[in-house]
Amino acid sequence: AAAPAAAAPPPQEPEPQQQAGAGAAKSDAPVGADDGLGDPGVAGQEADVPAMQLDADRAGKKEVNAEVGNMSFDDEPADQSFMDAPPEPEAPPAPEPPVSAPEEAKEVPPSAPGVVSVGGQADITGLKSRADLNGRRADVMLHDKDSGRFEVRVNGPRGEERIRCKPENLIAVVTKQSAKKTKADTAFKSGNLDLAIRCYRDVLNEEAQGDVELSATIHSNLAATFAKKGDHQAALNEAQAAVKLRPNWGKGHSRMGLSLLSLGKISEAQASYIRAVEMEPTVDGYLAGLRQATERLHQGLRSAPDRAAEAEKTKAKGNEALKAGNMPLAVAFYTMALAIMEPLANGNQSMQQNLAIYASNRSAAFAKLQQWEWALADGEAAKKASPKWFKAYLRVGAAYLGRNNAEHAYKTFLFASDLQGGYAEAMRDAATALWQIPRLESPLARKRINRFSEDASKPPNACRIFAISDVHIDHGGTVLSWAEGISSTEFKQDILLVAGDLGDTFNAVKRGLMIFKKKFRRVFYVPGNHDMWIRPNTSDSDQFKFKDSIVKLLAMMDMCEKVGAEMMPAEVMKNVFVVPLLSWWSSGHMGPGYVNDETIAYDAFCKWPMGDQVAHKWFVNWNDVFVSKIQQLQKSRGVKGQAVSFSHFLPVGDLPCGGAPSMASYAVELERQVQDVGATVHIWGHTHCNLSFSLGGVNYQQHSLMGAEYGHSPQAKFLKVYDQTMIAQPRSHNVY
Repeated sequence: AAAPAAAAPPPQEPEPQQQAGAGAAKSDAPVGADDGLGDPGVAGQEADVPAMQLDADRAGKKEVNAEVGNMSFDDEPADQSFMDAPPEPEAPPAPEPPVSAPEEAKEVPPSAPGVVSVGGQADITGLKSRADLNGRRADVMLHDKDSGRFEVRVNGPRGEERIRCKPENLIAVVTKQSAKKTKADTAFKSGNLDLAIRCYRDVLNEEAQGDVELSATIHSNLAATFAKKGDHQAALNEAQAAVKLRPNWGKGHSRMGLSLLSLGKISEAQASYIRAVEMEPTVDGYLAGLRQATERLHQGLRSAPDRAAEAEKTKAKGNEALKAGNMPLAVAFYTMALAIMEPLANGNQSMQQNLAIYASNRSAAFAKLQQWEWALADGEAAKKASPKWFKAYLRVGAAYLGRNNAEHAYKTFLFASDLQGGYAEAMRDAATALWQIPRLESPLARKRINRFSEDASKPPNACRIFAISDVHIDHGGTVLSWAEGISSTEFKQDILLVAGDLGDTFNAVKRGLMIFKKKFRRVFYVPGNHDMWIRPNTSDSDQFKFKDSIVKLLAMMDMCEKVGAEMMPAEVMKNVFVVPLLSWWSSGHMGPGYVNDETIAYDAFCKWPMGDQVAHKWFVNWNDVFVSKIQQLQKSRGVKGQAVSFSHFLPVGDLPCGGAPSMASYAVELERQVQDVGATVHIWGHTHCNLSFSLGGVNYQQHSLMGAEYGHSPQAKFLKVYDQTMIAQPRSHNVY
């Protein structure tokens, strides 16, 4: 809440993020580590993202905060599991040496032989504007009947793309079914190689005539069979035949590479594997074969300087390919550079840094291809090789961002900002991640959104809804006693809305939510200004070391999930919606009793990375996702239903702010969101002024536990807002 502001305590030592310019110089991170790529920024970076400006809009102002709590709850059991990274898909395993195996048909045949159709595959041919895609295989996704064009998905030099093609630029892939091929595949797998060869020959002579697809596959499988027999010259002949038929097929080039490698023709083998990687840069066997050929080709370079120089030349070729837009070729060159350098790197810090650069650059190439698991694996490899090099963390962050895991990307970029030389790039990338978070597109957000409908089938009389705000559970033992004394049976089937300012610290908020969750079936919560503080000399700054208030907010969301509380809207009964509206004040609106004082920075304990005057927009974006979801649901049902919304800050400019500073009390963008979801009751907090105000068909009401001077009555009650239907004039209800 915002009672009359008190002066802030003496400033504490800044967090590393704030001293990144000077403080980072103390780091013993690699100096002069140059990957040769410049500063391209993260994939998908948006030009209109507000810049990070932590504390920039406080220059020259007096920093003030409201009254602080006198209980820390720092004796809580140490539990930092909420700070763990969200679960991520496993990175791709390290490539194993290529294993020969018969090629099995994977294509989806079109509805009619030789006819391009949705759901099938086609080879691209004759494109003039994108000649680099000719010969590549694509999945047919859509057919525009008006224009006659097909939309196809293809992995090209620029990564996965969707392009539109005329029918004459597509050749349908038709896979012929062959009983003899199936018999040959079975013989190969059982080790009867002579039978496999005879059956494959029969297919070639009897069934594959004029069928390029089947012929290439059979030659490839024959190459695998001869290789397994140890007849590598015969295997090479078959692989060459497959490549002649399908020159843009990675499998054929890989078969050639294996045969050439076995025949001791190492340079030619390397060239074949490069071609295979160019066609399909994320096939384990192709990358492993390329590494193996490169290692053997450079066995004669025993001098460390010679190998290092050769690796640098190869990296430079990779950089040229990347800058030219040929990402698969860049992947090939970086793979070779890694293979050349790895034997030298054990225990050699300088060589480890080179390894980190090559892995980092390959991560950048995979990111351009939108192969995020591979980009993440290489970013992690770069971190392992050079744990204090900021660029490695930028690669990891970019991979997380590419996977829509914006929360973890943001924290990774913040970590990079503390490393030497990383502040400017890391904070720019962090800004992109920061504004992606409220889109709620991450796996973590989607999992939490799934709770929206878990009680949607309950009847409208299934439970009651109560509300309270400004509990300030850390303001004396009587508040804690009041909370713990709430009836343990009265509200077991009910819902409680907590409209912010539960406590000054993470541990205090956690304690309060855990108590309420024991009393109520569901607890919905929005943070207030006290909750978002990072008070000096508390566990928030000393134990958890929250870098900013967004990091603390993300941690509180994780904690809510663990204790069973909720910060996202839900349909709690059929056509009954509870809508928490996250918010921050905006000094752009001044309500009744406004006193303009631009010399004061309110809530100075908060650390908003986008700046005090921009933070409110972040929360508006967050809320809009749910407002749209609820509106769409109401429209599809043809019924508005009933909704109660709640926020900490004042959503309407006409509401009085009492003794709280007007500049730091209003979030008037919320009024539109309250109206859009059809709420007839809205609960707010912050000002410690319990009153009711009707406007535009909405009853705005505050029910604060604390009074203006942070005192409360042990007999304080909840506000009942729903009992079988929304209560037009909510009334108090005994907690005991």
